[in-house]
Amino acid sequence: MKWEYRVTVHHLPDVHFEGGEEVIQCDQSGLCFVHDALGGGLEWLEEIFREKGEDGWELVQSGYHKRELLCIWKRNRETKTG
Repeated sequence: MKWEYRVTVHHLPDVHFEGGEEVIQCDQSGLCFVHDALGGGLEWLEEIFREKGEDGWELVQSGYHKRELLCIWKRNRETKTG
């Protein structure tokens, strides 16, 4: 099986924090992360997944940085003969 890959960057929609604060979470090793609460819902993300899925793309990995979501997608590349 052969794969083709695509990398996309998506800007997160504007959010409004309840009480004007961001969410800070820490794990047991002491690493802390600041999260933007998604006050606007997740419909924008579901729409991205729907569009890519209809075109045969599968999400391999994603990463978040400075209000941008980087997504790595893959799909089966049909082998052309002849």
